[in-house]
Amino acid sequence: MPEVVILGAGLTGLSCAYNLEKHGFFDFQIFEKDSYPGGLLRSFKQDGFTFDYTGHLLHVNNNDFYNFLKDISDINNFDLVTRNSAIFMDNKIVPYPFQMNLAGLDTNIIINCIYDFINKKNIKVKSFHDWAKKHFGKSITKYFFDPYNSKLLSYDTKKITPSWTGRFVPKTDLRKLLTGALSPDFSKNIGYNSQFYYPKQGGIQFLIDNICKKLKNKIYTNHNAIKIDFLNKIIYFENGNFIKYKKLISTLPLNSLLDKIEERSDTNLKILSKKLLCNSVINFNLGFNTNNLGNKHWIYYPEKQFNFYRIGFWNNINPNSTPENHTAIYGETSCLSGTKTDTQIKILKEQLLEKSIEQALKKLNLKQSNIATKNILHIKHAYVIYDFWREKNLNQILKSLEHLSINSIGRFGEWKYSSMQEAYLDAKKTTENLLKTLLFDSNINISKRRGNNEAVDRIL
Repeated sequence: MPEVVILGAGLTGLSCAYNLEKHGFFDFQIFEKDSYPGGLLRSFKQDGFTFDYTGHLLHVNNNDFYNFLKDISDINNFDLVTRNSAIFMDNKIVPYPFQMNLAGLDTNIIINCIYDFINKKNIKVKSFHDWAKKHFGKSITKYFFDPYNSKLLSYDTKKITPSWTGRFVPKTDLRKLLTGALSPDFSKNIGYNSQFYYPKQGGIQFLIDNICKKLKNKIYTNHNAIKIDFLNKIIYFENGNFIKYKKLISTLPLNSLLDKIEERSDTNLKILSKKLLCNSVINFNLGFNTNNLGNKHWIYYPEKQFNFYRIGFWNNINPNSTPENHTAIYGETSCLSGTKTDTQIKILKEQLLEKSIEQALKKLNLKQSNIATKNILHIKHAYVIYDFWREKNLNQILKSLEHLSINSIGRFGEWKYSSMQEAYLDAKKTTENLLKTLLFDSNINISKRRGNNEAVDRIL
């Protein structure tokens, strides 16, 4: 029986394994439901094109994460790219972020945004909608924050909290707002994603492949956990295997984890799992037999006339991702199941996809005949919904799991919005704390065997 079992071999799970081995700890096993590791951090090749499971770019501002990238591969195997992104609004391309780049928009939009920013009210913040109005004014909220985030999440911004914003939403001030209203500037390095690293070859899969090469312990693939008996600390897998554990690190989506834990008469985990909301994303990847789609890395589309909320350009992110004289895009549109049946969701997704591709081709001035290859990915767990129920109950759910010797971590394990850097740092922190706990337990057991109960009592 291993001391530690890790469920899920995505970036967080693999980072846990990496950090355990780095500390000389090998008494663990890691299990992945699919036939290969990576989770959503995957790339695939098709007709000479390399596509990821939508855009996965490495935003690095932490030395531990930077050293991790250096350790698994020469950092020169990654390009450091300065972001060139934009927003399409009012039939114009304006630089990102919107709250400091109004130049070129309709005069009334500019006047309204500046006037309302100056006269914004110190309102009581309950929702993200309130938060945006408080910090940016009602017009910037109306033109960008509300419509974009409503499309991104497929959810009402008045029903979500602002606790996810953190470093993800750049702040502004009057000077920046006025400067950006006078002349467009695509060169501003503003926000957490102003620069990013990306592998020179192989797509983001390069990162996963190199972590796997670094690990000494085996990764057990095709092991889909279907039941967790937390009383006896046993995990049962769909393939008939089972494993006992002392400590469990789960990187599974939290709602899926709760569904797998064997209920007792005094628990209601399956009810809790249904309260945790997240949307799904349809990721359409298109390769084109043309080589001129501009120089942007991605463009945001907040307006309702477009079903998709973002389009990214693979060839601009990495020239090696497309054949010569070709280009490629990834587009994203979202949906939320809510009370819809599986059939209704399937029909909705088909309609969203068909319309999104039609709109994208029209916007890019391309035709169906320009499509050299196409691949559609359905991402079940995409963006966590920070609704009021989550805000009130999430921490207690995670603490309750800890009492059961289960650490649920990572983007979906902790049911949060986070980056790849945070996935690694979550894993590092969790494994370090776990090793301290195991050492503490070991010392207690040694003391008990020696009959030093008085010392044990003092520790406890």
